[in-house]
Amino acid sequence: MSRRWGLCVLAVLSVLTGCADRDRPAIADGRLTATPGGLDFQRVAIFDGREAEVVLRNVGRSRIIVDEAWVEGPPGTWQVDFTHEGPHSLVPGGDCSLRVRFTPQGEGTLPATLVVRSDSKKEPLIRVPLQGSGVDAWARVTPRRLDFGRIEADSSKTLTFTVNNPTDMPVEVLPKLVGADRDEFTSAPVTLGPGEQREVPITFSPGRVGRKQVALAVSPCRGCSDVAVQVAAESLEQAVVAEPPLLDFGSIPVDKDSFRLARLRNLSTEPMTITELKLEGRDASFSHGAPGLPLVLEGGETRTWELRYSPGHMGPAEDMAFFHVVSKRHPTTDVALRGYGGAAELCVSPLAHDFGRQPRGSKTAVTVNVKNCGAANGGPLTLYGLEFQSADGHPDADVQFNVAPLALPHRLLPGEEVNFKVFYEPMREGAAAGRLLMTTDVYTGSTTEMNFTGLAEPHLPCRLAVTPAEVDFGTVEPGYGAVLGVKVANTGTDLCAVKNIRLSDDGGGVFSLPGGALDGVIIYPGDYFSYMVAFRSPVTGGDFTGVVQFEPADPATPVVRVPLMAHSQNACLVASPRFVDYGVSRPDCAPAPREVNYLNACRSPVTVSNVLIGPGTTDGEFELHDAPATPFTLDSNDGFTVTVGYLAQVYGLNMSPLFVDSSDLPVPLLVPLIGESSRRMDKTDTFIQQDGSKVDVLFVVDNTASMVEEQPRIVAAMPAFADAALGKGVDLHVAVTTTGIDEASAACPGGANGGEAGRFVPVDNSRPRILTNRTPGLASVLQQNVNVGQCAQVEQGFEAVRRALSPPLVNNADDVRTPPKNDGNLGFLRDEAALVVVFMGDEDDHSPDSVDTYVRFLRTRKGENQPQRMTIYAIAPTASGCPTSGGAGTRYAEAASRTGGEVLSACAADYAPLLRSVATKAFSAQDRFPLSEPPDAGSIAVRVNGTAVTGWTYDGATNSVVFSTAPAPGAKVEVYYRRACR
Repeated sequence: MSRRWGLCVLAVLSVLTGCADRDRPAIADGRLTATPGGLDFQRVAIFDGREAEVVLRNVGRSRIIVDEAWVEGPPGTWQVDFTHEGPHSLVPGGDCSLRVRFTPQGEGTLPATLVVRSDSKKEPLIRVPLQGSGVDAWARVTPRRLDFGRIEADSSKTLTFTVNNPTDMPVEVLPKLVGADRDEFTSAPVTLGPGEQREVPITFSPGRVGRKQVALAVSPCRGCSDVAVQVAAESLEQAVVAEPPLLDFGSIPVDKDSFRLARLRNLSTEPMTITELKLEGRDASFSHGAPGLPLVLEGGETRTWELRYSPGHMGPAEDMAFFHVVSKRHPTTDVALRGYGGAAELCVSPLAHDFGRQPRGSKTAVTVNVKNCGAANGGPLTLYGLEFQSADGHPDADVQFNVAPLALPHRLLPGEEVNFKVFYEPMREGAAAGRLLMTTDVYTGSTTEMNFTGLAEPHLPCRLAVTPAEVDFGTVEPGYGAVLGVKVANTGTDLCAVKNIRLSDDGGGVFSLPGGALDGVIIYPGDYFSYMVAFRSPVTGGDFTGVVQFEPADPATPVVRVPLMAHSQNACLVASPRFVDYGVSRPDCAPAPREVNYLNACRSPVTVSNVLIGPGTTDGEFELHDAPATPFTLDSNDGFTVTVGYLAQVYGLNMSPLFVDSSDLPVPLLVPLIGESSRRMDKTDTFIQQDGSKVDVLFVVDNTASMVEEQPRIVAAMPAFADAALGKGVDLHVAVTTTGIDEASAACPGGANGGEAGRFVPVDNSRPRILTNRTPGLASVLQQNVNVGQCAQVEQGFEAVRRALSPPLVNNADDVRTPPKNDGNLGFLRDEAALVVVFMGDEDDHSPDSVDTYVRFLRTRKGENQPQRMTIYAIAPTASGCPTSGGAGTRYAEAASRTGGEVLSACAADYAPLLRSVATKAFSAQDRFPLSEPPDAGSIAVRVNGTAVTGWTYDGATNSVVFSTAPAPGAKVEVYYRRACR
């Protein structure tokens, strides 16, 4: 039963009477009657109400005033009011009415008395009996929670709650909505007859998106306490959504098919009807199959439809798929379609490889090439994973194959490729098989399988001899490097597998293997192999140790370690050259002995205690032919020469250290000796002809104090070069640097104080540093740039060029090692352009390395088979000399001769003829092709594009083949010859 409420005090309603009338006579008296004489309200529901009227009439002979009326009975149950406002003054026969209301506050019979007071003398109070019964009648409400779920905004949903009247009295039910979102819900009151049950509707019609704050308070009868009904509801912006809203087909080759699923999800809890699927039609490359519509998408349900992209053209494609939905707010659910015609395509070679029979304990490699062979606009290809699995029944952990580390993911643009090695390292005998799974994003499938097999055979444990037992670099000056070697010989009766030749300790980065780590080699009985070890001293010097190691197939000695040691400090003795390279020789044609000169560059005398050839790869291959008897003392600026021969009797690479013990060093000074002996006598040099349309020209100008006479001539000759170059109409880059490496003084302009160290002039960017054929006033700017001043002390032109064209200068706009901003050389050197270097000075070059080293370096800047694309010219002292020159420029002359260039005497009054010659030759197709070694002249044969040709001669002075008519641009020139013995 519902909780009742009521007043706990006796309510007596006092009524002030009126009914205006004329004054009554004092000699008469009024008499008041009530009609009816009693009221019976019968049965009334508790808290409900029922009313009736009582008429008061003056039946006396005099006017009467009704003062008040009240009910004596249960508190809060009875009420009385005059139906009209007072005063209630009744003339004889007049009347007025009272309204009596019965509102039972409890069950049972509730009698009461209506009392009326008047000014009647005889009967001032009259009483009217009242009767009524209270009946407990109220509706029962179910359920106590309504959940509207999630519906789309601008739609509506109606739920009902049940009200039941189990009594025999009618009941009024009043639903009320409360909360911030009550305006989005509607409901109406109802009246239930006796015993009636009814569904009362409540409608949710959201206009705003979000969860709703609302509740339903239902009054189950008039005056009853509210019954709380919880209400849950949420409004969605869109019921049917695409997941994802964008369908990206990626890059697909033209005329290939790709299928993707458009997925629609009903976020609401109500069924949604999808009636139609249409494409916007922006691009005919997109299509779909039979959609199977219309259909009903239940609440929370997801359905998919297959869409097709078959690019009919290259490049991007876009369209829209419209799913029509029965919805007022969002009549369509849109899916954006995107694709790209022209995709990455995966080309892998090999897909299978048999390593064949290999010794147990060996390491054999095959290179796998992965290329994006799609169209140029086909988009990138990304490698994500490489994983080996066993394919021979053994566990994956026992797979006998592995792959070299590759940084992943690895992205390949169209045409790009990557190589990685796959190794067969058998540790057990017998057959082995493995599969390499490569994961990519190629459209045809994410996994590519490569299969590898091999057969491991048993062999005797290795027996090896390693020379030298340790590699001692002696003393190497700070900032310089040296190369020595290690020889591993098989002294046993069975073949020996050796693998993983590498540095296990690089001494903090000072030691390296110039040829790189070696995966594995097989050494047959009596055979051997050699490898180079390099040391590069930091500028701080110091003592260094390291280890190079390899792994032979010998269980007793699984790892062989060769210690490395080196000392670095400034030495008084300066060796020239710093290393001796004898090149490739034959046992029947040993190279000529080489000289090494040592100069005491210190102010104090130095004692030389020993000159010797230390332990090398093959002792006895190098021998001292001439050396001073030791000990002896060398005064300041005095020198001595050592002659060393190379016998070339042991095939392969041979390396030994030439040591000089001196009193200023704790360990001897090193000059590496390098030679290779080969049985081969024939050789082919290959060239690709340039077209001369693009040329990079670098002027290297001597900025020492002795250039007083020569620098004005250089400045004066620049217009001749500029006019000739512009007359050729070539794509030109021009830059200037100096022979200065170290800063000297501010007497040299440009911001580097004479120490450009390969940076282009002017370092401070006060003028353009990289000039082109489009530079306004090219001749004038070039004249200013070559006017480098005279302040430096040592000419190191070759070293300046090497620094200018090496990282970090060549590939950076700014050299972060130096204070000036934007002093890098980025943008000068072009892969497709020829390179011309012009040295200008009154003294020979004093760079630390040999001419051969620098020539080889400059040739490598143009790539393999392109040595003719680099030419050196020089304005330098010649043998005849002059009073203003400092000796003969033999190093410049040698470099020019070896590259087909020319030398003009620095003593000449006019430098313009040489610079015109530079423009004439360098800006045309090359007719001179330098050979890598001296030939037997009668053995030379020349082919152009595979066809034997004539019209050429051999120039022994420059060791070049010279054509009477230059081959056409792009032609492949092959020169075959037998190496000569000289």
